[in-house]
Amino acid sequence: MQHSHLYDILRRLNAMMHDDSGDPQAREFMQFGVPVCKVTFNREQDQFIVERYEPDRRMIFDDLDLVAIEVYDCLYDFRHSF
Repeated sequence: MQHSHLYDILRRLNAMMHDDSGDPQAREFMQFGVPVCKVTFNREQDQFIVERYEPDRRMIFDDLDLVAIEVYDCLYDFRHSF
C-alpha cells in the first residue's frame, strides 16, 4: 500500500491550527526540493492563505479540507509537469 500524501499535508496543516505559541504559522510545501506553495494560518480570522508560486496566485480558505486539496493539487501539478 502506498503512503498517503494527503495525510501528510493534513497533519502539517492541523499542526498549524493547534500551535499555541502565538507566532504566525507558515509552512512551505516542496516537491523535489523546489518550493511549490506556501500556506499561512491566520488565527484571528481562522483562515488559511495559500500562495502558489507557479502560476503566481493567492487564495484564502476557511476549511481545512479545501486547503489540503489545494496544496495536494499544487504538488501534483508540479510533480507531473516534467
